[in-house]
Amino acid sequence: IICGKEEVGLNYPEDIKYNVCIIGNYAIHNFKYTDKVVLKKLKENDYELINVEQGYSNCSIAVIDNTSVITTDKKIAEKLIANNFSVLLLDYVPDIKLKDEYGNFSSMTGFIGGAIGRVGDNIIIFGDLDKIDKAGKIRKFITTRNLNIIDFKDLDVIDYGGIVEV
Repeated sequence: IICGKEEVGLNYPEDIKYNVCIIGNYAIHNFKYTDKVVLKKLKENDYELINVEQGYSNCSIAVIDNTSVITTDKKIAEKLIANNFSVLLLDYVPDIKLKDEYGNFSSMTGFIGGAIGRVGDNIIIFGDLDKIDKAGKIRKFITTRNLNIIDFKDLDVIDYGGIVEV
């Protein structure tokens, strides 16, 4: 475990210091705001840094495999495509719910990276994929990579902040 130096604040950009998206040997973030200890460790471990304007990069990217992602952020998509990633850019904002500190649904919309995660050969959607994938593009993008989809039928898709496989 590596501890960063900077405290997370409540407001942007103080709340994004650790929101780095790792895809294979790439780190994607707005490095202007990345905790300096994290940035140093990324460089020491030879991660290739891709700087984007979006501070919530980990929230904005659903990592499917080491070369494939799903996002709704056009500028992130452009940067990743330029770095030879396979990108499914959604041209709509999926209906992803976000809960507030009291467990109630917030008026804010959740992010795709916090609602979709990978464990082994399984892509887990925190809700019913059909609720955010009306045209089947997400399902096709995932299954053409020989990955399984685990979702929860009839439930709203919720941004729980992501999933970590250890």
